[in-house]
Amino acid sequence: MRCVFTVAFLASLQPVDAAGAAAAPRAALLNLLPTLDRGFAASAEQRREVARAIEELASSTSQQYIPDISGDWELLYTDAPDILGLDMQAGPLATCTRIGQQISEAEGTITNVIEYGPREWVPSLFGSATGDRLQQRVITSFQRRAGEPTKVDLKIRGAAFVPKQLLGVSLDSVPPLKLQGPIEPPFGSFEVLYCEGPEGPPTGDAAALELAMQEACEVDGLAGFGDCASIRVVRTLQGYYAINRRMTPAEGWGEA
Repeated sequence: MRCVFTVAFLASLQPVDAAGAAAAPRAALLNLLPTLDRGFAASAEQRREVARAIEELASSTSQQYIPDISGDWELLYTDAPDILGLDMQAGPLATCTRIGQQISEAEGTITNVIEYGPREWVPSLFGSATGDRLQQRVITSFQRRAGEPTKVDLKIRGAAFVPKQLLGVSLDSVPPLKLQGPIEPPFGSFEVLYCEGPEGPPTGDAAALELAMQEACEVDGLAGFGDCASIRVVRTLQGYYAINRRMTPAEGWGEA
C-alpha cells in the first residue's frame, strides 16, 4: 500500500521556516513515484503530472547553490528516453535492476552506473544466476558553472564494465574493464532544481511534519524511499528530469 498522506493534510501543518516550505511539495512529488518503476511504467499523463510536481517543488525553494553531493545515488524517476530504453536494450536474458550515480566532490567526478541482473525467469533455468550483477559505468568530470551555481557542465572521462557476480560466484576480486582516452569531450550539462545535503530532508520548524511523514511511510513499507533520505532533482540541457535519492553505504555501488 502506498504512503497516502495528502497534500491538504501536509499543508495544514504549516511549516514556517524556509526549509519547511518544501516539505509539502516534496511529499506530493515522492508520492507520485512508487508505481512508476523509475519512469519505465509512466504514461504520458503521469509524466506531465510528475513534471508539474517537480516545478512546484523547485519554485518552493528557489535553489541557490548545490550542497555536497558526494556519495552513491539511486534513480527514482526519469523521463529521459535514453534511460527509458535501457531495459529493452539489455536483451532477453538481462534486465536493468538499478540505475544511479557515484559522485566524488574531491575528484570532481560523476559516474553514471547501470546495474544489470537476470530477468525473473532466468533463475528457473539457471538457479545459480539469482543475484548475478554486472555494472556498466560512464565516468564524467563535472564543474559548477561560474556565475550560475546550480548549473553543472560535464565532460566524458571514460567507461568501465564491473562484474559483481556471475552464476552465483562473486567477482569482486576481478579487475574492471576500463576504457579511458587522453581527451575529455563535453558530455552535456544539467541544472539542479532541488537538492538536499547529506543531512537529509528539511527539518527545523518542520520537524514534526517530517516525523509524521516518516511514521506513515514506515507503516506502508516506504521508509528510506522518500522522507528518510536526501533527494536531488535535476533537469538536463534537453529538458528531461531525473530524481535521485542518496543511498546508505550498505546499499551503495561498491568499488569500481
